[in-house]
Amino acid sequence: MNKLILVALFLYSNFVLKGQNNIDSLFKDGILALSANQFDKALTNFNQIINLQPSNADAYYNRGITYSKKNNINPAIENYSKAIEYNPKKIEAYINRGSAYCELKNYKQALQDYDNALLLNSEMPEIYNNRGYLFSLQNSHKEAIQDFDKAIKINKKYFKAYINKAFSLSTMSEHLFAIEVLNELIYLNPDNAAAYVNRASEYKLLNNLKNSICDYDKALILEPRDENVLFLRAVLHDELGDDIEAIEDFSAIIKLNPFNAQAYYHRALAEYDIPNYKAVVDDCSSAIQLKSDYWEAFIIRGNAFDFLNKYEDALKDYNKAIELNPRANDAFEQRAIARLSKNDISGALSDFSKAIIINPGNFNLIEKRANLRAATKDYKAAIEDYSKILELTPNSFKILLARAELLILIGKKEQACMDYRKAEALGNGAALSKIIFYCN
Repeated sequence: MNKLILVALFLYSNFVLKGQNNIDSLFKDGILALSANQFDKALTNFNQIINLQPSNADAYYNRGITYSKKNNINPAIENYSKAIEYNPKKIEAYINRGSAYCELKNYKQALQDYDNALLLNSEMPEIYNNRGYLFSLQNSHKEAIQDFDKAIKINKKYFKAYINKAFSLSTMSEHLFAIEVLNELIYLNPDNAAAYVNRASEYKLLNNLKNSICDYDKALILEPRDENVLFLRAVLHDELGDDIEAIEDFSAIIKLNPFNAQAYYHRALAEYDIPNYKAVVDDCSSAIQLKSDYWEAFIIRGNAFDFLNKYEDALKDYNKAIELNPRANDAFEQRAIARLSKNDISGALSDFSKAIIINPGNFNLIEKRANLRAATKDYKAAIEDYSKILELTPNSFKILLARAELLILIGKKEQACMDYRKAEALGNGAALSKIIFYCN
């Protein structure tokens, strides 16, 4: 062979080798950047590879992953599609594109991708799990469970399928069966924190709060710095009236993350129950500092100010809560109470009325307005309110007696006697003496 040709071949092969080495280096650096969540750096590397090799399916695939992690779903789909175009057997691209379509709620395309992936490999539990999750998103839980079972059959320790199967059963209100699935997972993998967390949720739905707390405890032994689990346990402690335990958990969350506004707010709720109103004010203030539109925190802080006799501060907080959420009926109700403390009767009545407009079925609100109207001798309006309450709770002898008293005051003795007799029929002894006095 001609020496010039041999030299040319050598130079060419050397050039190709160097080019491939450069691509391998870019790819390695891109994967490392992706693993470190350095997405812009990763994109730069994968872009360079694609410029050098426009048909490199792996580069498109990893660029798709990078876009997915940046929550840029449409560019991710485009890149997975390119990967499939240059390598139609790249099964991971079908799986990831299916998941991306799920996020866009394009369930038809997602299903097609999972089905195509199964045609390439019917022994991958991940595909069945993902397709099962797709079915669950569409409330096709029986089909979902069938796929989760297939995933488990292929890999008995594939924990995601157990978790998802339990979720589908729970959505079908089959909480005991969900617990059985999670029991099996815990038996196979007793160090799986997610299994305990999900079982805790099922126990809570069955009102077995003791077992729920125990499972949160076990999960936190495995993952002691998990803010979400600490929060769930803290809320459950609060519901059980274990305010000290709730405060300890919320405090642990705040220690882990001082910028968690919810933790401050919920710790304030527990402190409110103790009560420790100064601590409530401090924690609500921290929550509001972190989240300026936290209208619920303004209400609770307003309540604390009210108990501390700081009525002006309370009114400011209720005003702010209403400004942020004009349908916050609690804010109107509490502002009404604060206005009463300042002897602002008309303002209180106005706020009770606004709260009732927002929540017309709340008979406690209507009763408060009725009592205030009665106290200010607006008997006719008070009677109207008591009548509305009796439409909602017709067998309330307390309201029957209250209405009867006002009917007596305005001279409607016959109607009052009807209320007294009904109250007496409901078993109220006090009504009998009224009947004897007024109705015989």
